[in-house]
Amino acid sequence: MSIVIPLDLDADPDLPDAIAVRVVAEIDSTTHSLIVDTGGARSGLVDGPLTARLERLAPQDPGGGGVFSRTGSAERVTAHELRIGDLVIEWPVFDLEANPAAPSLLGLDVLRRHRLDFRFSVPQLVLDADSPVDERRALVQSSRGHPYVELARADGAWPAIWDSGASVSVIDRGVVARHPEHFHPAGEAEGTDASGAANDLPLVLLPEVSIGGRRFPPSIAAVADIAALARPDDPRFELILGMPMLRHADWALDLREGWWGYLA
Repeated sequence: MSIVIPLDLDADPDLPDAIAVRVVAEIDSTTHSLIVDTGGARSGLVDGPLTARLERLAPQDPGGGGVFSRTGSAERVTAHELRIGDLVIEWPVFDLEANPAAPSLLGLDVLRRHRLDFRFSVPQLVLDADSPVDERRALVQSSRGHPYVELARADGAWPAIWDSGASVSVIDRGVVARHPEHFHPAGEAEGTDASGAANDLPLVLLPEVSIGGRRFPPSIAAVADIAALARPDDPRFELILGMPMLRHADWALDLREGWWGYLA
């Protein structure tokens, strides 16, 4: 049986096309706003009054909160119940972030159990639906479940992580340095990673690309050193594909069975 979850597409007033994708969740009857993050291996919460009553667990390896991995061990908590619409998870576990600027995340520890239909045009996230798609394409995934797609351009392609948690796409600095003819400077913006750390990043306009045979118009992206972030045995990536481009289509990603397509 499918589960329909309303999405809140929270636009950044200072940066065109930057969008945070959020859901309303209840964790032990306390309301939280969580970013739906297919780029984050584990779910996470900001430490504070809303997490004070949750049970602390032993620290775990770092890097769960997003593609930009944190350093050091991550403190964790568990709750009796996580409820998002009709989706109920018993004894969920969350990484804790001490920085109040960090986002709270719904990560792949929950999402990878499902087929995810992202209907940005509505907007809704539908879990485990059987809606038709144009084609079932093989979905490459990392060892922790991150979904990958390929962006084709006239003279090659960029492997990319499909990241609903990225309000802005991020292109590797080395790619921009090697192929400056593909990118137009678009100013600077402050970028915040999964730990809440903020940095000023240059912006560029990505060229028109094709994903699975569908063309996407130019869109904004930040420039950062990301190519070396992949784990040694995981597929490489040169781009984190975020909402400025993702919002132009409705997508189905089946993280259990390993395929993706465009919703009809």
